[in-house]
Amino acid sequence: MMRKSFYVCFLVMAATLMQPLHAQKKIKDPVLLDFGTQKVTKSEFERVYAKNNGGLDAVKSQTPEQYREYLDLYINFKRKVFEAEALALDKTPAFEQEFATYRKQLAQPYLSAKEVEDHLIQEAFDRSGSLVHASHLLVTIPANLTPEDTLTAYKRTLAFRDSITSGKISFGDLAQAVSEDPSARENAGDLGYFSVFDMVYPFESAAYNTAVGQVSMPIRTRFGYHLIYVQDKLPSEGRKSAAHIIIRLGDRYSGGNDSAQAEKKIREIYSKLKEGADFAEMAAQYSDDPSTAEKGGDLGFSRLLPEMEVQKLKLGKGEFSEPFETRFGWHILTVTDVEGVQSFEEARSGLKQRIARDSRAQLSREAMLEKIRKENKYSFDQAAFDDFKQTLDVNFARGNWKPDSTKSALYARTMFSLNGDAYNATLQDFIDYYISTRSRQPRLGPAEAADEISKGFIETKLMDYEEARLPEKNPDFRYLVQEYRDGILLFTLMEQKVWKKAVEDTTGLKQFYKDHTSDFNANEMVDVREFRSTDKDAVKEAHDFLVAGKTEQEVDSILNAESPLRLRITTQSYEKGKGELADDFFTKPIGYIGDVTDLGSYARVLVVLEKFPAGIKPFEKARSESITRYQDYLEQEWLKSLAQSYPVKINEKVFAKLYK
Repeated sequence: MMRKSFYVCFLVMAATLMQPLHAQKKIKDPVLLDFGTQKVTKSEFERVYAKNNGGLDAVKSQTPEQYREYLDLYINFKRKVFEAEALALDKTPAFEQEFATYRKQLAQPYLSAKEVEDHLIQEAFDRSGSLVHASHLLVTIPANLTPEDTLTAYKRTLAFRDSITSGKISFGDLAQAVSEDPSARENAGDLGYFSVFDMVYPFESAAYNTAVGQVSMPIRTRFGYHLIYVQDKLPSEGRKSAAHIIIRLGDRYSGGNDSAQAEKKIREIYSKLKEGADFAEMAAQYSDDPSTAEKGGDLGFSRLLPEMEVQKLKLGKGEFSEPFETRFGWHILTVTDVEGVQSFEEARSGLKQRIARDSRAQLSREAMLEKIRKENKYSFDQAAFDDFKQTLDVNFARGNWKPDSTKSALYARTMFSLNGDAYNATLQDFIDYYISTRSRQPRLGPAEAADEISKGFIETKLMDYEEARLPEKNPDFRYLVQEYRDGILLFTLMEQKVWKKAVEDTTGLKQFYKDHTSDFNANEMVDVREFRSTDKDAVKEAHDFLVAGKTEQEVDSILNAESPLRLRITTQSYEKGKGELADDFFTKPIGYIGDVTDLGSYARVLVVLEKFPAGIKPFEKARSESITRYQDYLEQEWLKSLAQSYPVKINEKVFAKLYK
């Protein structure tokens, strides 16, 4: 897999940091490499070299010797690609499928509206610098409500806001009384402190855009309409990860049903922590949260209950809170790590990735879709689509509708077009999409379901159309796709000609070993059986069993009875003077059982299996190294053959003017 990654990325290792193309105004782009029917121009080589060697500014100051070294590699690369094409490897189904997958992945960054994406990244960075403490009141909207019902819900939410802003009732009291968020009965709608990405995007935006002490206008999310009361805003110290110990209430838990008893127990734990007890060990021993106890109470960077978020906000790294109560029981919280506030450039890449997974990414996508429509004179045939909707029955919304064979003329009509008749999507295309995606909207009527499903169809077709045109519109994308294609071809051919052959050609491998025995000299070697585990008690038990005369199989059976992962037993080879094994171990007799060695994260016991004197390694000991050397030999011999099949002429005058 390492080899595949290298060859696929041979020319694309800097794809995400692509430098501007070498741009010089010139009437003619001279040929640097002439392979006969195939040519490589000066600008093509300059582009590839700059991209893989630090960028245009860096390579201008490099030497002709460095250019020459890379040129030799590039010539070999091109010869291999030519050979792969001659063998039609780019026409196989396996190649076409893999290449199509890569191409679609590569296209994604080019299929968004950059100006919108840049705005969202900057906005997320700005918001990450502060925390908002807010409460909310929710009025839910079931998915099948009519527009009139939705308006009624909006007016109801607005009336609640009027009651709060006029002073008739406090936000918390009203949320507790009418909010359709079940937790509001207990927390009066209080969400605690949160930051960017903690809430759905429309809610987050309203919270950040509402002043402290104010109540927002009704905000629509997928959950319904919200009123948001902003209580406080604070500068952020960065993201914090936390761990906790909890004594829960209930018959099944150590706290029982008595809150006072649970509090007494958590305070005993708190006292031990103040005396220096290890938090992770105390969590593992006492916490009633089994999913985190075994990990030392670790909660990671996830958003917690509002009461826990308040505690986390107060704590620095390594500090722990006093005991506090939530509806789940009594807690002690500690902050295990703090990711300090990053600069914009440091944060940019991570924010971009988070936005791509967040609902706000749809804003960039919608802007891109609108751009595609405008650039390509999008025209939707509403009359044809209305005629189609008239033919649907209730099965359409359920996802099991079947087209009528007598209506082929209707289905052949255009649903939408681009650039006049340059591209047409028909009603039959929409039907095919409906069937292939198994689309369904069971809560809607047939016509409404068709309208909803058509959104996904149109978006898919528009993006496919834009993706198909990317190579002609964007040279960077065109070059990138070509490079990935060549990389996949190169890997496929290398696997056939070198890597698999070296492994499968046992006769040739052994002959290569015999012809090059002097290359396989080694110092003294020893094979050992290693018994290792992160459970150091298990290693101690293994050692005692071995000393008592039990066999490896018996030790394995006893110690791995409950879990096959408790003790790992493997064979390892060591060469004197190399690796971590002490030299005196090479003097021990076969069967020698070493002491238990504590290596920090794990412990081990070694048993001597076999010893080898200094000299030529036996073939089996040298097999892995032989394969690597044999692969290099096969590749060099193959390159000699390719040089004859694809001779090249280097234009030295052009070479002397690289980057000039």
